[in-house]
Amino acid sequence: MNYKIGQIFEGIYPPEAAVWCNANNAHIEVLDGKYTIVENAPAPEPTVAEQVQALESETGLTRAVRELVLADNSGASDYVKGKAQEIETLAQGLRSVVVAETEPETAEKIDVQE
Repeated sequence: MNYKIGQIFEGIYPPEAAVWCNANNAHIEVLDGKYTIVENAPAPEPTVAEQVQALESETGLTRAVRELVLADNSGASDYVKGKAQEIETLAQGLRSVVVAETEPETAEKIDVQE
């Protein structure tokens, strides 16, 4: 049998429908008391922080290692330097946000006379 998004089953749905859903980014849920094939919601895009973390895990280029690799005369290959710079560029935006959020607000100086 062919299945499709929006298909409704009266009573029990066949196990083959669940197999089809798994292969076609869908699932079966109860709507108005009937089993219905529904498309899965798209996965959210990873945040910049998640992208940086994934690249660090894949390459082993943590922030400390990137600083060493990008230092003058590090001896790292152009490929490794390129990967380190790619991650560093992506991570730089995060550091700007964190610094801006954590800097203390400017306060007026008050002269205290004793």
